[in-house]
Amino acid sequence: MLMPNSDSTSRIVFLGTGTSEGVPRVSCLTNPDSKCVVCPDAINLGSPNRRRNTSILVQRKLSRGRTSNIVIDAGKFFYESAIQWFPKFDARTIDALVITHAHADAVGGFDDLRDWTNNGQESLPIYIRETDLVSVESLFYYLVDRTKQTGGGGVAKLDFEIIDATPFSADGLEMIPLPVEHGRGHEIFGYRFGSVSYISDASAISEDTAALVAGSELLVLDALRPSRTHGTHFTVEEAVEQAHRLGAPRTLLVDATHDIDHIPVNAELAKLRDSEGLDIQYAYDGLDVEINL
Repeated sequence: MLMPNSDSTSRIVFLGTGTSEGVPRVSCLTNPDSKCVVCPDAINLGSPNRRRNTSILVQRKLSRGRTSNIVIDAGKFFYESAIQWFPKFDARTIDALVITHAHADAVGGFDDLRDWTNNGQESLPIYIRETDLVSVESLFYYLVDRTKQTGGGGVAKLDFEIIDATPFSADGLEMIPLPVEHGRGHEIFGYRFGSVSYISDASAISEDTAALVAGSELLVLDALRPSRTHGTHFTVEEAVEQAHRLGAPRTLLVDATHDIDHIPVNAELAKLRDSEGLDIQYAYDGLDVEINL
């Protein structure tokens, strides 16, 4: 069973559930003629409309009392997410960081990882495709080659582990890459671990990847906004179609823009449980869900 977590052996925590620019948008807050209702609400404490870059923490209680903390993606707002959610969930280390792709909303927070490797752990393993590492090196050359650092203050000590579509182990947890399209001709990875399939950015899912997702109890799926199509992301309507196709008992949506007003949109999605037998809702920053790993 998957449910909001109280005290579980394993869980996932949604560190962020928003698109690259996050919610709220400054342009909405500063425009007196803005008709946006989501962004003004998103600045309120505890609003489910407050969204940082999509990212999750996979947390497991292991033998001898050790807690394993695996993060998928560390985007531009990662440090802000960690400040809020790591203390709440007693996440003191990052034992592995797994990357879906090299866009800024997935790797833009790499420089902030210095806090962990300078003050809490010796180094941090990052699992990343070679093509994405090339992109990261163009942005953070001093992290990929630490001999190029300049000035004071230590930089993050990152150990880059190159992956491909072959399953791999991240801190003892098997991760199965799920290749998907993120725009025509641009392949990135989602991941399956245990009974969870995580696809944070996608515009198409092949039959081969659908076969890897089959049997998942929880599907985390990209759903940018309603109605208006987008070249690199699913709309809400497309995500609903994919949820039907992939057949997970529960689907949680992420990567939302300010077009998604959390409570009324989820109320509409909840109607699909009765009409179509589909359990699908938008996640929110800080949501934690019990899983079996």
